[in-house]
Amino acid sequence: MHGCHHTLQQAGTVPDPRLAQIARLKAENTALRQRLTERDETIAELAAFKTEALSRLAAQHDEIARLRAAGPTRNVRRLPTRAAQIRPC
Repeated sequence: MHGCHHTLQQAGTVPDPRLAQIARLKAENTALRQRLTERDETIAELAAFKTEALSRLAAQHDEIARLRAAGPTRNVRRLPTRAAQIRPC
């Protein structure tokens, strides 16, 4: 049987299992590379979002500090500090 299979394989009637494995591995490799590309894009988007969020928080903090330093005015009401809002359970 093995000799017959080999003869059929040489004639091109039976596919070589190694070629099928190579094709499967190439397809898997392509899929994994695509996943890596998508992951890298997601990481870049999240890093940009983080940078923008931190920048906005810093700007808000600076504005709050500036308003607190300016002292009370007719249009600005002093908010309680974070420590004053924390209560024991």
